[in-house]
Formats: sequence, C-alpha cells, structure tokens
Amino acid sequence: MKKSRKIAKKERRHQMEKFFYLLSAAAIGLFVQSVALSQISITTGDMSNYFGAGKSLFIYGSSDTVMMNVGTASSSAPQTWSAPSVNINDSVRLDNVLPSSTPYASDFPGATYAQKSIISDSGLTFDIYEYYELSNDSLLSIGSFQHESWSFGGVTIDTSIISHTTQFLFHLPVQLGDVFASRSDTTNFGGGMMEVTTSVATIDAFGTLNLPIGSFGALRSTDVTSVREYNGAILIDSSITCSISWVTGERHQLTVAVDTLSSGNVKVHSVSLTYVGQTPGTFVRTSAVQPGGFMLSQNYPNPFNPSTVISYQIATVSHITLKIYNSLGEEVATLVNGTRAPGEYSVRFDGSRLPSGVYFYRLQSGTYSETRKLVILK
Repeated sequence: MKKSRKIAKKERRHQMEKFFYLLSAAAIGLFVQSVALSQISITTGDMSNYFGAGKSLFIYGSSDTVMMNVGTASSSAPQTWSAPSVNINDSVRLDNVLPSSTPYASDFPGATYAQKSIISDSGLTFDIYEYYELSNDSLLSIGSFQHESWSFGGVTIDTSIISHTTQFLFHLPVQLGDVFASRSDTTNFGGGMMEVTTSVATIDAFGTLNLPIGSFGALRSTDVTSVREYNGAILIDSSITCSISWVTGERHQLTVAVDTLSSGNVKVHSVSLTYVGQTPGTFVRTSAVQPGGFMLSQNYPNPFNPSTVISYQIATVSHITLKIYNSLGEEVATLVNGTRAPGEYSVRFDGSRLPSGVYFYRLQSGTYSETRKLVILK
C-alpha cells in the first residue's frame, strides 16, 4: 500500500485546513502582480465555485530531500518560486460531490458541500466522506464518515466510523497578510495521556510559482505547528514542525516541509503537489516508482482499535526489523525480523492485548533507523 493511502485522519484534516486557508486568499485569481494587495480577497461565491461538483483535488507526494529557493516574507514586492524536481512516490484524489448524493447525507443535514475519496489495495478498502458548511462569513468542517472493510487471516471486517466534530476553518472574506491561528486541539487518549496541538499559518508573500504544468500567480504561506504530549500534568514530549505553501489563482498548491522558517535557498523535504481539475471517469495512479530509499510510513488508521496497518519501503536487499515500543522504551512486539528484497511492504499490527496509550514503531536496517508514533484508543 502506498504511503498516501495511510494518511492518518487527523494529519489529512490538518493538511486540508492549511489548503483551505491558502485557497481562501488566492481564489479570486491574482490576475497580475500590479493588483493592489488590499483588493485580494475571497467571498462566499468564490468558495462555492471551487466546491462545485465535478472537480477533484489530485495530491502527489515525495519524500525526497532537495534544495529550493523559498523566498522571504514580503507584502510589497512580487517574487518567483520554482517547484523542486522530485520523484513522486504517492498520490491521492479527493472528489467534490453533492452531499445529497452521498450515502450518509441524512447524518449531516447542514452540509452544503462534501468531498469523497476511495482507497483500496490488497483487500483493504476505505470509503471516506468529508462534509463542509459554507455560510456568508465562514467555512466549517462539520464531520466525516469512514467505511472500512478488509479481510485478514480468514476474517472479514466491515465497520463504519462517524464523526460529528465541527472545526472552524476561516472567516470570509480573507486577504493577503492574514494570520490563521487554529484553536488548541486537545485529544484525550485515555490512561492520563493527552495531546495538545496548535498551529499558526501566515500568508506573507505573493508572486509567480513555476510548476511542472506551467507558471501561475501565487500566494505564499508559512505554517508552524506545535504538538505537546502530557501524562497527567507532566509534559513528556514536545515537537515543532514547519512548512511553507504556495497556492495559485487556479487553486494549485505546492507544500514543502522545512527544518526552520528560513529564507532563500534552503533544504526542503516531504514535498506535496496539489492540482485541481475536472473529475475523470476513473482514477489512474501516475506515481508508481521504484523505491529510491528506505522509508517508514505513518500507520493507518491512527488512533486505532484494535488493529492498524504499517507500511515501509526498502531500496536494497536488507535484513530489517520492525518493532513496537511503549512510552518507556520497552519492546512490546516484533512485526518483522528477516531479510527483504527491494520493494514496498505492509504489515498489520494487532494491539488488542495492549492498553490504550502512545506507542512507537521503529524500522531498522544497518545504519538506517526511523521511528514513528502510533496511538491505541479503546
């Protein structure tokens, strides 16, 4: 299963929130750089046009680390940016659909728009619907419905997960220079474990973005996300991630992860390209490539109960181990311990015998080692 097929629900929602923040400020077109910055805004009508049925978001990702000139914050002078050349190794598609056409419309009577994605591979299938409510002055995410089915070990599992969590995305209209600070998102994982996430996105520059499909007027945004984990009142872990995004008047988007919000020529990684176009009759993956290195993907779903899927890729014949550890660093499970040929692999982890909490999984081969976090929520 490709990395994009296991994007955790929370991560995907955060990614789409950032997309909408940027989309809002860019949507009226950025006709030419001579247009006064104070005139760049978006209305309810602009968002309604974007959400029209028959349009899709095509998201392509890469784990390559490359150099890119990301420019600098500037509200007065236009800049020029070029998407870095990378090997695409995953892709996903989101289709705009009418809420009334979805099988779960009655669960979201207030929805004005919806998006659908279908993920299927090796007997594992997810049907995911995200619902939105657009008003004269704001856009809200009002929940989602996820249907999961798979066969494992001769057992067929078929289940649905519904969420009515409402998230405020942004006020309308929006202008260049706005700052979007998401509310603190507190998630209780049980057993005294707590996670608090905050994010601040700032639209700070404009200019021309050169993409593989052409050159477009664009806005730049910087995003800083802080994650803090607590055991009761004790802070046990914290992290800060930074990214820079560009959205064009045509609603294409480039997002890169950076170590810090530096200016000029910097190292970027986790490159994501989003294109908006007409919904095709079928979805053909155009991102298949041979593994270019070792990579450990985020497990999906996450949080989970009782099982989740972990995927990884290796570039050479290697002896690898994939192990699970608790928050104390104690090994609680070994999923893989053997030699593997180059390729992409997936393994299911059953956490039914473990208590709720935060765990870590580590892929190791020679000098390569990568660790990610997973959460069991019962």
